Amino acid sequence: MAKETIVSNFKLIGRETLSSYAAFTLEGEMTAKAKRGKDSWTLTERNGVAKGTSDGEAEAIYIPNAKAIKSIEKNIVPLLPKKVIIKKPQDILDAVAKFDKVLVEKAGVNKKKWGGNACLAASTCLFQTLLKASGYEAWEIFLTKKTKTFFFPNIGFNMVCGGSHVPGTKQDIQEMFFFAMKEKSVKDVFSTGIKFFKQFEKNLVRDKKSTGTAKERGFVFPVKDNFEGIDRIKEVATQLGLKNADYAIGTDNAFSEIQKTEELRKANKYNMSFSGKGIKTREQLIKFNASVVEKAANFVTMEDPGSEHDVIAHKMMTAQYGDRVQVVVDDAAVTQMRFIIPFLAAPNREDRAGNSILIKLNQAGTFTETRLAAEITMGLADPKLVKEFLDARKDTKYVMAELKKVGVNSLEEALENIKKNEFTAFFSHRSTEGSSEFLPYMPLMYGTLTNKLWFKAGAPNGERNLQNYNPMIRAEEQIRARGIKTAIPGFEGLPPEVKIKGLRK
Repeated sequence: MAKETIVSNFKLIGRETLSSYAAFTLEGEMTAKAKRGKDSWTLTERNGVAKGTSDGEAEAIYIPNAKAIKSIEKNIVPLLPKKVIIKKPQDILDAVAKFDKVLVEKAGVNKKKWGGNACLAASTCLFQTLLKASGYEAWEIFLTKKTKTFFFPNIGFNMVCGGSHVPGTKQDIQEMFFFAMKEKSVKDVFSTGIKFFKQFEKNLVRDKKSTGTAKERGFVFPVKDNFEGIDRIKEVATQLGLKNADYAIGTDNAFSEIQKTEELRKANKYNMSFSGKGIKTREQLIKFNASVVEKAANFVTMEDPGSEHDVIAHKMMTAQYGDRVQVVVDDAAVTQMRFIIPFLAAPNREDRAGNSILIKLNQAGTFTETRLAAEITMGLADPKLVKEFLDARKDTKYVMAELKKVGVNSLEEALENIKKNEFTAFFSHRSTEGSSEFLPYMPLMYGTLTNKLWFKAGAPNGERNLQNYNPMIRAEEQIRARGIKTAIPGFEGLPPEVKIKGLRK
């Protein structure tokens, strides 16, 4: 960009739109005037907030849409900047951070007063508006003249659904994923994902099984046990001529779903009611998790191996199997810095909860908090900005007390410990809604900085999923046209502590 861009006259409204979950959700719409040299124009950007996926007291709290629309008008619109001058991509991040910090300070604990949905709609719309006005692409934000290789994320395609997503299922695990690990381009990753999905469907037809799909477009069919889905993924891989080094398997256990009652939580037990395996102790659950990991030599990632109320289960899984599998923490961390930092900062693995964090905009409630959660996890965060937002949330005292329990004496030491271990960020589709292509911005931003990137937006079908995938194909074309090499991390995208025999260098 040859000249600076000046963006002003910001206007913001909220409205209800249909979500893909058969409900109404909140959409933010921002208009602004942009000026570059003698040219000026008006632009309009929209972003919808995922409905029904942010209901925990520890994450950004949503309020009814009608109240959120009024909150945008009354509370948030007066905070919009009068003018933003963009000379470089960092100016965009700084302007949004300044805006988001005020939201954090004023919107109440977990944004309960103003609504996490209202805050997120405003925050994402501001970032999107500034980005589009500037002429930069998301993948250019951290680009430098020294950038030689751009890393696209390892993409998890949802193939098999179970748990609460599938009435009558015998699978306690909520989702099972296929990853293409040896492709040379992101377009080839999607090509392989499509072939895999279609072959999986053919096999279901062959076996006279249902080919219906769930919310994330993974298949819904009557499985005989917790392992049939993995067996079917392996069968398809064999049919397509894929070796263990060519693909990987993963799960989102979502085990908060099998520890629903207060009685189970107090007893540290789980009810594997879907499969009919009955009540399990925490220790028995970890052994079950291990049996899932060992089901495939190329099993690489397990999300939520315990419930959101059971951090100890996550620590046990990390201590015992964190050198064999990527342990992704979602429900217990809810994209909140106050949890992520003490979960990952311990010097010893047995004191850590996970070695990867699921990143969801809807859980954090602002773009900047989401960005910082990802950057903390990947060892890229600015300690000063992290401290500013912890202070704004009034979380600093809590974080320091938790760090002391694992032998860490300062925020700087914690962030440095996390950086040394090269943990991974797993960006999730449960973040945006409507026609927006906002979600891919997040992993695309960091492709110039790290290969520790993972991404899931469902199966390679369904309009909502494709609006998250297709921008990556376009980005790859643009990046290669710039003379920059693109790559898929594959097994090297796992945390270094994860050693999978024969499958990584």
